[in-house]
Amino acid sequence: MSMQVPVELLPEVVRGYGQSAYAVVSDPAGPPRVTHVMPTFSGETLTFGLGRTSCALLETNPHLSVLWPAVHAETMSLIVDADVLGVSTDGTVTVRAAAAVRHRPAPQPESHDSMGCASGD
Repeated sequence: MSMQVPVELLPEVVRGYGQSAYAVVSDPAGPPRVTHVMPTFSGETLTFGLGRTSCALLETNPHLSVLWPAVHAETMSLIVDADVLGVSTDGTVTVRAAAAVRHRPAPQPESHDSMGCASGD
């Protein structure tokens, strides 16, 4: 289940998730790069630090997602798609939120362990 979140409400919504999030940057040579970040908001703009490889990837594809995971299984994660406004030489990335959703994980069948693996297979 997903619920759209108006971009202008993001600073208020994020307060309920805490300061920690994950930036997800596409990598055409392999899996996406996921980096722990501590975003700060100014209106619809977010700022956070990333490493050299992620920054270089953003030069080629200036879009990323930021994920605030659900705190409990009963709550929803927050996923924000964003467009890169700038990448500074010190790794500070500034993005503008383009869209946001709250997403609840699908229920897991009882026959799966805590890692989501089927038991007895």
